[in-house]
Amino acid sequence: MKYLISLCFFASMTAQADSMRCGQQLVSSGDPIFAAEAKCGAPMDKREYSMPAIYINSKGDKKTDPNKAPIFHQEWTYNFGSDRLMMKIKAIDNKISTIETLGYGH
Repeated sequence: MKYLISLCFFASMTAQADSMRCGQQLVSSGDPIFAAEAKCGAPMDKREYSMPAIYINSKGDKKTDPNKAPIFHQEWTYNFGSDRLMMKIKAIDNKISTIETLGYGH
């Protein structure tokens, strides 16, 4: 029984790792990035960059694929104040891939 309770607690913790609450709203991985701004407001910091699409050829070498568009990355940081943890949202091609918990805000 103790094992089952521990397992349930761990499962709930890992499920929460890729979601962020803003008031009554919830933002989760898989959501479009613009949903975070609509639900949580503007982030404290926005970083955007592109990476070329790559593939591994038959020799095992990484090569840039000239036939594919670059992959667009975004990192948004939310600072909810000194009494709450800051959150970092990472998105690939405008879709949230991960949500990380940072230290307390300021």
